[in-house]
Amino acid sequence: MDLLPEEEKDDIEELKTFSEDNGFNGYFRTSAKTGENINESMEFLIIEIIKKLEDINAKESNSKRDSLALDPNKHNEKADSIRKNDNSGCC
Repeated sequence: MDLLPEEEKDDIEELKTFSEDNGFNGYFRTSAKTGENINESMEFLIIEIIKKLEDINAKESNSKRDSLALDPNKHNEKADSIRKNDNSGCC
């Protein structure tokens, strides 16, 4: 905002359109010179990152619940153990 000519500083519709067209979650006019909206924009960014991480973790958690990873070696050992201890004479 500090480097824009005065007549361009209030073109909020263009900023809104640019943000929407490029898939941004939000936009802030900031000023390093005055500190305007610096804290607000950083807080917004951090919240959005946390939301994204929570979504990723939830998807990973759900996919783990919906699937079962089998280790064939582990199950073969258990099956062999059962066969050795089974005195029924079968197999």
